[in-house]
Amino acid sequence: MARSFTKRYRVYEPGTTTRVLYRRRSDGADVVVAEWPLQTLVAYLLDGRREREDVRALLARGRAEARGAFLEWEPLEISSDELNRIESGFPREEEPHPLDESHASLVALTLPALHPDISVPIRADHPLVSAVASRAAYLRFDYGPWADVYLATLTRAEAAELLDDPARRVRDDGGEAELAKRIIGEDDAALRFIVPREGSPPPWNESAW
Repeated sequence: MARSFTKRYRVYEPGTTTRVLYRRRSDGADVVVAEWPLQTLVAYLLDGRREREDVRALLARGRAEARGAFLEWEPLEISSDELNRIESGFPREEEPHPLDESHASLVALTLPALHPDISVPIRADHPLVSAVASRAAYLRFDYGPWADVYLATLTRAEAAELLDDPARRVRDDGGEAELAKRIIGEDDAALRFIVPREGSPPPWNESAW
């Protein structure tokens, strides 16, 4: 797909907006052009997998893949201090408080517990989930799901119970539940609760595109 913008560098200034070409399909058939505040573009690129310096490099490059979409914009250059200033306007970690699992948008069994390679979505209405939620601890605000994350470690028996019955799982398109069952005991398993923060929705609105 041909580039739509002239490639040049400019320095970030507060209030800067940038024209973003957004598409879900690689052939560009569903392309949408939107005017985004730079803060929104930075938030979109901080998808939970990237470090700040990666985002700076992508901003200068003018194109990226993030959250299952392809984006292009006029390349721009910002300093680490400027990026920190932008990020300071994003939600911060909260003081630890008890989890209300009824507000969770996703519950997943993960392996290993803290830095998971495997994630199996679990039905939030299962009684064992409620029991485990009572001991969950606040972990952090995660830019990936743009939500607070709570974590509760599982015993091997609890993990096996959640994995053994397909009715307790949401889906398993990649066979990760079967893989998790084989390696339980080699790594600590946990139940991870993703809880959108009230009053802090993601700064982008994909439903409007």
